[in-house]
Parts: sequence; structure tokens; C-alpha cells
Amino acid sequence: MAEHAVAAVLQRVGVTVIQEVASLGQVPAKVEALKSELKRMQCFLGDTDARMDRGEMLKHLVSEIRDVAYSVEIIIDTANILARESNRPPSLLGAISKGACYPVHCKRLYSIGKRIDQVTARVRAIFGEFAKYNIHSTGLNETRYSMDENETLRARRLTLPGFGDEVDVIGFDSEINQVKDALLDSENKDLTVVSLVGAGGAGKSTIARKVYNLVAKKHFNSCAWICISQQFTVYGALKDIVKGAMGNQDFEELGTMNEMEIIKKIHSFLKDKRYLVVLDDVWRMEDWDMIQAAFPDVKNGSRIVLTTRNSAVSNHPNARKIIQEVKLLNNEESVELFNRKAFPSYAVHGRNDLDSFRELGKILALKCNGLPLAIVVMGGFLSKNLRITEWRRMVATVNWDAMKNEGDIGAILDLSYYDLTSNLKACFLYITSFPEDYTVPVGLLTKLWISEGFIPNVRGCSLEETALGYVEELAQRCLILIEKRSSRCIKTVKVHDVLRDWGIGRARREGFFKDCSSRNDVETSYSNEMRAYRVVLYDSVCVKVGVAMPNLHTLLILNADRLERNVFSFRGLNYLRVLYVDGMRGRWQLPTEIGQMVHLRYLGLKGGTYVFHAAVSNLTNLHTFDARDATVEALPVDLLSISTLKHVHIYKVESWSVWKTTIQSNLKSLFIFLAFNTPKQWEGAIDRMEVNPSWCFGKHYRSVKQLEIVGACEDEFGVPNDIHLPDLHLLPHNLRRLKISCPNLLNDEDPMPTLGSWLTFLNVLEIGVKSYTGATMTCPSGGFPDLHNLVLHDLDIEEWILEDGAMPKLRILTLCKCTKLKALPQGLQHLKELKKLKVIAMPELDQVVCYLLHKAGREVIIRSSEEDFEHVQIPKYDI
Repeated sequence: MAEHAVAAVLQRVGVTVIQEVASLGQVPAKVEALKSELKRMQCFLGDTDARMDRGEMLKHLVSEIRDVAYSVEIIIDTANILARESNRPPSLLGAISKGACYPVHCKRLYSIGKRIDQVTARVRAIFGEFAKYNIHSTGLNETRYSMDENETLRARRLTLPGFGDEVDVIGFDSEINQVKDALLDSENKDLTVVSLVGAGGAGKSTIARKVYNLVAKKHFNSCAWICISQQFTVYGALKDIVKGAMGNQDFEELGTMNEMEIIKKIHSFLKDKRYLVVLDDVWRMEDWDMIQAAFPDVKNGSRIVLTTRNSAVSNHPNARKIIQEVKLLNNEESVELFNRKAFPSYAVHGRNDLDSFRELGKILALKCNGLPLAIVVMGGFLSKNLRITEWRRMVATVNWDAMKNEGDIGAILDLSYYDLTSNLKACFLYITSFPEDYTVPVGLLTKLWISEGFIPNVRGCSLEETALGYVEELAQRCLILIEKRSSRCIKTVKVHDVLRDWGIGRARREGFFKDCSSRNDVETSYSNEMRAYRVVLYDSVCVKVGVAMPNLHTLLILNADRLERNVFSFRGLNYLRVLYVDGMRGRWQLPTEIGQMVHLRYLGLKGGTYVFHAAVSNLTNLHTFDARDATVEALPVDLLSISTLKHVHIYKVESWSVWKTTIQSNLKSLFIFLAFNTPKQWEGAIDRMEVNPSWCFGKHYRSVKQLEIVGACEDEFGVPNDIHLPDLHLLPHNLRRLKISCPNLLNDEDPMPTLGSWLTFLNVLEIGVKSYTGATMTCPSGGFPDLHNLVLHDLDIEEWILEDGAMPKLRILTLCKCTKLKALPQGLQHLKELKKLKVIAMPELDQVVCYLLHKAGREVIIRSSEEDFEHVQIPKYDI
């Protein structure tokens, strides 16, 4: 994994960096010389990944190369900071001050040059050690996927159906029917635990997911899917049950409750419901013991589905039990599943040589020993290698007997992993750092990849497009699971627990990251792990991480609420590039040492309320500030004036010094979802920028009951808008008026089902200016119970579905410039409170419903000009 580190540095020491440091004397020339040495070194790293387990000397040299690469990054960042300081246009006093500081500038410049000389000497020494120990690069001749491949093939890849949409259930029909029958047995009124038992990768979760999708909403009043996993915590499991079974409104109350209070709350809620709860991947009997009190047995046919690798767990629950062992696939089923994965339609189109591949494929499928995950991964790997010589080599050279004796799929995963490019390897391992069953937003993932330097510059593609191609590539190879996708792109992904365990083991051995669940993990150097520059914290760690592990590159805190905030410090993290904090609850004043992290490129915050020290303005290398799921108590005055800043996404800003805040001109996206008193001059400042950014403000006007979301989100085919509404449940539940006028903000995901069920107090709603880009809009039964006024303006909807019982109090409906809508829903006739219908600039609309409403005594106004349209007004006072 040292190759991608060197490649990332080489990319950063390109033309942009050299131009930026052109005022730094001999430094640019020295950087160029170092660049040449690194290129020579990269040539020797092309196949080291395939030989990582073949010698301690090679491991040691690779580790040293990576150390050098990170040292070069620090030097480059330091040079850039110095260049920006020296090139800043000074005032008169600034010029005097600059002259006084010139000796200090020269000293720093000399220090940078000396450090470059030292690193260059070390690179040459390492290069000599390669020759000394006769370590040569043989090169890998396999053809790998490239972003420069045929554009038609690439377009097909970007529109593949989601793996998460239809679950492959080959060979599982019997198990599915048996589990389904057990869940729906009308004669069994007892609370029953249905357990699926089998090895990792045998298909337990696949069966459970298929049955859950079939029966959950149709036959049960309340449903929840909970992943238990090896990282089980009582609070985490209970929190997920509340969120899944009871909804976000109840979820917000958990911050002040202890575990027993939450159990009582769940028990009280479920005792009046026929419920279905899936507990996926339960490892220990104690895990069940800690949460079983939450599940009442009121003899109404409620069910719990439990998946586990441990048969003792399935026999443990003190309740009526049904145990279903998941069998391995037979030969015919194995071949069928393999063919489905190995021969995607886009890859085999127009080929007439598939018979030879299928003969070899049958041999390979049978060698996977009936384990579905092994077959899926093998098929995904070979779907990218449709060359008969490669398939024959696989049959002839892989030690299948050893794999069978080991009883796992590690060797198959090795094959898929080694076939990836260096950048794709890094991207895959990065995903495995997230907790088990964690739903990873693709927008977050691509931003992290870019900040880490995993995404190369490709002609004709933005970094975001290339990163999305990597996501699609990993999904096609069946190394990640698509959890959710829109019609154009993948939205969220997951990693199978078996692949995640394998990836973490690989990351530890290669020093890609170090996962820590305790103080001991942070402070201990394990003999079978290489030194890592990335650290992932899963649990409470009271030790100062930066002191115990100096020179860290990345810190991911994935259970921030368990941090001992009074003890935790950023001390020693001065060279950090990426900081991501997830899972925070309550208020956290970030340590003042954050101002010393001048190399930080990405700062991501999720959950809770964060308080910043004024020193955050010292983050002069910051590229992305992403707090789209967090609240910022006070927006730092100078944050938006950082010259390197490209993306700012914040869920909520509680206060700021509006008149002192300035926006620098390099921003590409600015999104503040909930903002009090957003100044008009900001919109004017955005219009004057050289390159208009995507932007969005949610204006509050004194009261959280009034919200207007305005902006302009750039939309490029194949690339999801990174400025988008977060979970719509984050909207204030007590909103009375909502206006959304921001093109592309909602993308093509219908917002009405969520808005209708969540904003139960909403009186006025306007959605316009192509904020929603989908073709169908559905207002579900029971949705918008208090809505009086609805305005739909300039949308491309082709079909509007109004279910019985939706919007029962609607009085005024305005439709303007929805030119693709050819007919109004018949359900409008049944809205007893509807008094007025306005149809403006919609010449193609079938007016049958308009006529029927007019005949029934409703006021119907039809106008041809958009000049007659009036927007909803959001008053600047409480109502």
C-alpha cells in the first residue's frame, strides 16, 4: 500500500504546487528533483502488494517508503503555507511588518530546503537498499479497469441496477418460505424467536432481508432491523430499536435517558403493537440477555428474527424458538449464482465465446464449496477479467484444496484484492474502517477519498466523477453492497461483515490504518502490524492519541459520544490531514489545539453541537468543512475567508457575527441548512464570484416555525449533488411554513412521503424552481394532516399520485409551470376543504378535473402567463 502514498505525493507536487511556491527561491527546483526520485521509487512498487507476505525486509522497506512519502507531504504543505503568507497583498503597515519578519521567512525557507535535502538522501538510500537486497519489480501484466476505458461501457457501468434493490436468493427458496411461514403462523400467538444459523457468508442476512422485505410492512404494525455485531453496546442497540420501530421523533428524546429508561420506553411502545424485530449478526448470548426485556410478549403474534454463527445463541432465548440452519448451495445453485455475477450484460454484449468461459466457470464455482459470498466475490472478480487465459490460470494455479481445508474465503478475497489498482485497494480498505453494518453515504466517502489523495486526476473527469466510478467499480466486483441508490447514482453503501473483517486484517498488516477500541490499542505496537498513519477510534479512549501516536495523517472518531471530552485533546496532531467525528451527542467545545492543525484538509463533524475556538481560522490548508449533520453553535468569523476552502456544508448555525463575516471567492459549494437571519448581501457576494458556486441557505426569520430554503445547486449528469438536504427528519418537527426554491436540491428522490409524515403541523408548503427533479410525486394516505396551502412551481413531474386520506384540510392548491404534468389526480375531488385551485402556464394539462371541481362549486382559476403567479411569502414574525 506504499504505492498509493507515493502516487498521491507525486500528484500533489505537480504543476499547481510548483507554481504556488515559485517565490521560494531554490525550493521548487529541489521539489522537482525529489519528484524524480519518487517516480523511480514508484516503479519498484507496482507489485509489492502481491508480495507483502514474502519477506520482512520487503515489508520494512515499503514501510520506510511510506514514511518518506508522508514527510514529503508535510514539506509541500509547509512550503505552500509559506508561499501564501509571502504573496499576500500587504497594506502599508503590513509591508513594514513583512520587512521586519523577512529574517524569519529566510530561516523557514532554509529549513524547508534542508528537509528536502534530507528526504532526497533517504529516498536514494532506500533505492540503494532495493538493489542491495536484489528486490526487483516484475510488474503485473493484468489489464485493469481504467477511467479512460470505452465511454459507452463506462456509461453502462454507471447505471447498473442496485445490488441492494433485489436480493439474490438462488438456492434459498426453501429457507425463505419456512421463515416466512413461521413469521405469519396465525395459530402461534406467542412471541417467537426465529433463528437463522450458519457460517459467515452463508446467506443468513440475505434470507432475513428478503423475508423482511416481503412481510414487514404488510403484516406487522412496527418493524426494525438492528445489527448487533461484535461491537455490540446496549445503548447503541436500544437506540437503533427506537429509531427503527418508533421513529425519529422519539429518537430525539434519548439524550437524557439511561439504558433502563429506554428499555421501558420500548417495552411500553411495543406492548400495543404486533411487531417484527430483526437482530442481525448476534455473537454472544449475553447480548440477547441485555436487551430482551425490551420485547413484551402480549400473545399477538409478534416475532423476532435472529441471525448468528453460533448455534448456542440460537438456543439461548427464553422464549418460543424456531431454528433454521442455512445450508450451503448445491452444485447447480452454485453455478447459477456464479454465472449471474460473472457475466453482467454490459460485459458480455456482442461476445460469441462465452461457452468456453462457462465451462471454466462451472469448475471455479464448484471450487467455492457452496459458500454464497465466496461465489459472489469470485464472480465479481472474474467479471472484470473476461480473458480466457486468466480463467485457465485461476483453475490451474490456485491452491483450492488449501482453501477448502481452511474453511474460509480469504484466498478468494486475496484474488479480488490483488486485481485492484493501488488506488482502488486504498478506497476499499478505507470503507472497512467504518463500524460493522454502518451505512456509509457516498458523498461523505468520496470527500474523504479525495482528501486522502486516493483519487487521481483523470483527463475529462472531475475528482468527484472519478471517485464515483471507483464506488461503482467496487460494487461491480461485489466488494461493497449498495444500500440505496437513485435513478442516476449510488447514495449509500455497506460492507459485508466477512469482507470487513478480512479488510481490517489486511489494513493492520499493511499499516493502512490502526483500529482502536481501548487505550491499550492506542499505546501498543503489535508485532504483526505495520506502523499506521491513520487511526480509527471505535470506543472511549482517554489517552492523548497524538502523543501516543505522533505524526498521524488521519483520525476517524466513530463513536464520539463515548469520548471522555474533558480528557481528550488534539495535542500532538499538528500534521493531521483528515479529521472526522461521528456519533457525538450534546455539546462539545473542540480543544483549542485545533488551531495548530495547519495541515488539515478535511474537517467532518456529525451529530451534536460543536463550539469552535477562534483559532480555527489558522487552518490555512482546509479544503472541506462538512458539518451537514451537526450544529455549529457560533460560526467562526474568519472560517469562510480561508483561501483554500472549497466546500462548506453545515446543518445548523445558531449564531454568527453576520456583518463581520466575509466569503472568499474560491468556494465551490456553500450550504447552511438552517441559518438565522442570513444576510441579503451574501447572495450578492456569491453572484460576483468568478466561478459561481453551488449554494443553499435555509433562512429562519426569527422563528423555527418558518423556513425558506433558497439557492442554486449545480447539476452534472452522473454526479450526485453534494449539496443536498440531509435526512428530511432533521427539519424542525414543528414547522408551520416551508418554502424550497433551490434547483436540484432534492434530486430525484420524492420528498412528499417523508415531509407528509414528519411535518404534521405544516400549514403552507411550496416546492419550486426544479428543487425536485423526479418524474413522480406521491402524497401518501395520512400525510400532511394540517396542510392548508400547497404550491408546486416549475417542476418536471409527469405523474402526481394523491392517495385517499392525504391532505384532508387542503384549502388552496396552486400549480404553475409544471408543463410535463398532463392530468390532475382524481383524488382532488374528494378533498372536502378545497376552496380554490389555480392552474398557471400549463397549456397541455387535461382540464377534466378542473371542470369537475368548478361544477362542484370550487373556485378554479386558469391563467396562461407565469406573470400571474405569486410565491408563498414567509413572514418575518411568529405565527
